[in-house]
Amino acid sequence: MKMSRIPTIQLTLIGCLMGFIPSGHAQDALNQLNEQKSDSSTTQTINDAKIKATMSAGEFQNFVGAQAYIEQNSTYTLGPDDVITITVMRHPEVSGEYTINKEGKIQYEFAGDVVLAGFTKDQAIDVLAKKLSIYIIKPEINLKITGYNSKIVYVVGEVARPGRIPMHGDTITVRDALLEAGLPLIGSAATDSASIFTPAASGKVDRKKVNVEALLYKGDLRENYILRPGDCLYVPATFLAKAMRAISPVTQPVSEIAGTGGAAKYAF
Repeated sequence: MKMSRIPTIQLTLIGCLMGFIPSGHAQDALNQLNEQKSDSSTTQTINDAKIKATMSAGEFQNFVGAQAYIEQNSTYTLGPDDVITITVMRHPEVSGEYTINKEGKIQYEFAGDVVLAGFTKDQAIDVLAKKLSIYIIKPEINLKITGYNSKIVYVVGEVARPGRIPMHGDTITVRDALLEAGLPLIGSAATDSASIFTPAASGKVDRKKVNVEALLYKGDLRENYILRPGDCLYVPATFLAKAMRAISPVTQPVSEIAGTGGAAKYAF
């Protein structure tokens, strides 16, 4: 019922501003909106309390962080080695593809070196517009990121495509990183014993265990930790997979010899 009143409340406020409805109704409409916001906030608080009751303090903090990431989808700030394409409408002489250098700058026509590292796309467009406005009246600029190279996480071990995972945001979740890496290998990956390694300025490496099996196959978002540039997600092999690989160099020559002997026997 409350959702159906929202359009009426909004129309009342607009009518008050335009003078079609007496201003006294504006306060009533605002009060109704505040009541709705309060009810929504109360419901969210109750839901959070129920979830929190099933988790430890650390698990709940990680759950909230993961939910916030999913909802906001994390912005991307430009950095060294990123490749961008700048298009200025009706001005091809200042349009083109540029790579941000190690100093965080691009060498841009007319404007010289322009620092873009640390800016989002919209912020970078504003910076370029200010630089170009000296030469062009109201420049219309479009900026596209064509190479995401400045932020990397690593997924190694028993996954289909181990290696570097370029990030399209300032953070990435464990689930998204695993999807990019082709998921763990069935049968050889110890999915309940994965780890996240985070380098620290002190030289020590912070290790955090993550249950990939619970995350991927049981939907446990408490295990959907947030990875940041430089983090490494390691999915180890099972004991059986390690044992098979250890004895494989010994058993393979024997099997080849046996196969050759058998073939020679039947040849005579």
